[in-house]
Amino acid sequence: MALSSTAKTDTRASWRTLAGSGVLAMFSVSALYGATFGLFMLPLQNSLGWSRGEIAFSLTLITLVGPAVVPVTGWVIDNVRLRPLVLWGVVLQSANLAAFGFMGVNIWVYYGLVFALMFTAAGPSILTLAKLVQGWFDQSLGRAMGILFACGAVGGIIHPLWVQAVITQVGWREAFMTMGALCLVIGGGAAWWFVHQVPSDSVPGPSTASELPQMVVPTPMSMAAFMRDFIWWKLAVWNMLFAFGAGAIFLHYAALLQDRGASPANAAIAMSLLSAGGLLGNLAAGWLIDRWSAPRLAVVLMLGPMLAALILYSGGPAWIAIGAGLVLGLCSGSDSSLSMFLARRYFHPGIFGRASATQMIAATLGGGVSPWLSGLIHDRTGNYDAALLMAAAAFGAAAAAAWWLPESRESAQAVPSPVPQSVQP
Repeated sequence: MALSSTAKTDTRASWRTLAGSGVLAMFSVSALYGATFGLFMLPLQNSLGWSRGEIAFSLTLITLVGPAVVPVTGWVIDNVRLRPLVLWGVVLQSANLAAFGFMGVNIWVYYGLVFALMFTAAGPSILTLAKLVQGWFDQSLGRAMGILFACGAVGGIIHPLWVQAVITQVGWREAFMTMGALCLVIGGGAAWWFVHQVPSDSVPGPSTASELPQMVVPTPMSMAAFMRDFIWWKLAVWNMLFAFGAGAIFLHYAALLQDRGASPANAAIAMSLLSAGGLLGNLAAGWLIDRWSAPRLAVVLMLGPMLAALILYSGGPAWIAIGAGLVLGLCSGSDSSLSMFLARRYFHPGIFGRASATQMIAATLGGGVSPWLSGLIHDRTGNYDAALLMAAAAFGAAAAAAWWLPESRESAQAVPSPVPQSVQP
């Protein structure tokens, strides 16, 4: 599945673009807001009177509308110039993040801003950046993806520390406004100076099966075709189960630690350690992907989070819970880079955006429902024990699903595929 011979891949320009994309990933919405969501839960509850279940429901709202939005995003990044999309997206998502600081007690305003974030964050999203980076790399694609997602993990390390400091010293409103400012200045600067497209990919890509170079084994070329593709479903089940388990813990992790006696500052440090594990996990996975079986690597990396969830369930002092969080981040941080790598392996590069975007629907379904369920479990029982068992079961099922993944589309042809040989979008 090598790129066209006209594409200049694995060059210095490739690594410069990766560096700029990495800074953008570091100051993306997923790094800025996703990694600090748990730190805002108690301040929002205390300041505005919302329950944890109501706050976590914002992620379930994303789950409800995600299946309609994400495929459109995938189509857009496959068919438009990526640089303008990224630049305008940085401006819009920065304004959106700052707007959270002006919320009142009406929770529907909060839900509206979260809904808007789905659109404003799409331009400089990790999906767009992965599409851009995969055009610059071939032999080092695994390492490039690992580094890109590791940069997002770096953001997850540093952002909880300063966000908690701002919340403690000034307030949660000012923390949101600072997020928007940093995203605009640092992310926007990186996008302007370093983020470019590979020359052969500088115009919108083809969108029909007849226009794309033919692969040895045909791949689905439309949303309807994805729904009939056995390999797509295997990958989707793995993504959904992992996201379900991760969402049940990650977004409640800081609150869980504080329930067990940790201070807000220690909870922020623990969130950073969780992201530090994600950083190391992405770098290690990126190196291993280029050298080892990606599906077998996925199996191994699902067993660690399952063990971490069971350790959290067993209780114990705060340092054990923090250590479990580090393991959780280390083993699960590579999921996204693995998913993007497998999407590139199973589907044609010209439809990478659509293939990855439709996989994100599965992840959104799992990751959007489980935080809400965990919040409801806490609201009903006063603890997260049942939620941790639920997460452990999901990680175990994800390991089984990963074992089911083929090495490549070609290797899966021993099993008849339900995909028609010629599918038009």
